[in-house]
Amino acid sequence: MTRDKIQALINEFCDNSPLNYLGAKGASEEDVLANNYAKHNLYHRGITADMLGADEDSGLMGMRFFQRPIFAIARADDPGFKEIQRPEVVGPHHLLPEDWLSGAKSVISFFLPYERATVEANKKDPVEPAIEWIYTRVDGQRFLLALGAKIRDALIEAGYRAVAPYCDDRYIMQVNRNAAPGTEHVPPFSTNWSERHVAVVTGLGTFGMSTNFISKAGCAGRLVSVVTDWETEPDERDYDHWLGYCNSCGACVRRCPAQAHYTDRHGKDHEKCGAFIRKVCEKFAPRYGCGKCQSGVPCEYKPMRAKG
Repeated sequence: MTRDKIQALINEFCDNSPLNYLGAKGASEEDVLANNYAKHNLYHRGITADMLGADEDSGLMGMRFFQRPIFAIARADDPGFKEIQRPEVVGPHHLLPEDWLSGAKSVISFFLPYERATVEANKKDPVEPAIEWIYTRVDGQRFLLALGAKIRDALIEAGYRAVAPYCDDRYIMQVNRNAAPGTEHVPPFSTNWSERHVAVVTGLGTFGMSTNFISKAGCAGRLVSVVTDWETEPDERDYDHWLGYCNSCGACVRRCPAQAHYTDRHGKDHEKCGAFIRKVCEKFAPRYGCGKCQSGVPCEYKPMRAKG
């Protein structure tokens, strides 16, 4: 396996996979169940195939979800992964690469930028998310997970071992205070594998003031990662701070329709954010989304380098 092979693989998959394009209503049940898609559809866990896809007269048929991804690689024993386990970061419930895969050598983090037309559409209304954004958040989730599985499987076919945590049965994300049995050790509004924190360690980008992730291709996009025993040279981080790509302009905080972001420090009020998303889901069920802090901001397409 080489970096060039990975880049060629994700480019081809992004351009040609039907999962990266909005199709007619009635996705295949296999696609819906694959890679724990239904399990990780956080605000509508009972989603089924007939809930997905566009009506033929919607005008959105064939809409592409994501541009070609970028990626960065960290050593599995990078001290940054231990830092994530600090209580003030995520916490001790956050698993290490070795917990996902014994003998892990590398962690690969991928950032999938939203199509620019979707980002531009989400700028228009200050409160209600654009329908393009909502489709990308929910229907596009199938492609996000499929990409992680694609790289995992390619590494396995090349003779390595690999796990895509987001697609794994062991992955836990708590979106409210009602924990399912067996997941109580993960606090509310937390996860046992934070794709954003992991991406910071790999050198792919940093956080912004609103806890959005700012990659080298901006903040309008999604993340997925793979843990593997394939060993290669890690990327060098060109920042030394969790907010290294943020210039603290506050645009993302002002854009939040739920007023959920703290103005005096990094972070957000998860209760306010969740309440807003639930209202969106009531209107657009089974879809939901927001993304206002990822669109209409200076870092939507590129990082705003800060000192330090």
